[in-house]
Amino acid sequence: MTTASGKTQHTANGWITTKSGVLMSGLNPRFCAEEFWAMDSAQQTEFFAHLERIAGVDLCFQMAYVVDEIVSRADKGDRDAQNGFQTMLAHAQDYVQRATMIRTGAARMAIAAATTGEAP
Repeated sequence: MTTASGKTQHTANGWITTKSGVLMSGLNPRFCAEEFWAMDSAQQTEFFAHLERIAGVDLCFQMAYVVDEIVSRADKGDRDAQNGFQTMLAHAQDYVQRATMIRTGAARMAIAAATTGEAP
């Protein structure tokens, strides 16, 4: 397993050593995925915000390692990670682009209304 930070290590039996040196059990990919799925959208958003705060630029490097692992698993016939990753990212990217277009259009209408004094 490769990590960008090199500070948190996971073992096959579910034990992890965190960057602060704390040894914990029970945290494994399956548990984390189930907990993430049980969250509402605000909690999931906070998850990504916190991930950015703790990882910063290392997140892009870690995602490169993740993609390498996903490809390796897909080459062996296990495509679950690839399907999940692609579904999440493809739909999110499409939504962000559409939401940006909608917000841009609304802002233009508001600016035009403020400039002309007419309601949008």
